[in-house]
Amino acid sequence: MFKLFLFVVLVPALVLANVNFRPCPNRAPTPSRLRVNDCFGDKCVLVARKPLNAQASGITSRYDSATATTRIIARFLGKDVGYRIRPELSNACNGGIEGGCPVVAGNTYDFVLIDEVLEVPAINIPVEIEVSVTGDGGVVLGCVRFNARIARG
Repeated sequence: MFKLFLFVVLVPALVLANVNFRPCPNRAPTPSRLRVNDCFGDKCVLVARKPLNAQASGITSRYDSATATTRIIARFLGKDVGYRIRPELSNACNGGIEGGCPVVAGNTYDFVLIDEVLEVPAINIPVEIEVSVTGDGGVVLGCVRFNARIARG
């Protein structure tokens, strides 16, 4: 009975666990927590051609902005591996920032990225992923970096 209790308690906790992340070098605002698929801590495997579901919660913008654009860079040993987010996912006002735009300085927002089919080269190497949201005039509204491995689907 006790084993069943631990299973019932621990499995949902792992599914909802946070991913370890770092701030970007530009000192942009970071979320209070980051969730990506079923990743937890430093363990994150993204599978090519499978769904990606990421949520960054508690980002406080330093700037007002009527627009917001999502950008993702995947790097291996500091080199860009060439992943580009699909154009329909890059408008963060229409499907990223919960509640949409405008973003108001000092207010906290959540960011959700759902990609039904992650079109990324299945390189099976460790990468550093940087997700940033830029606003009017190129100001950075939020940015985060985390480690993952991209696996074949």
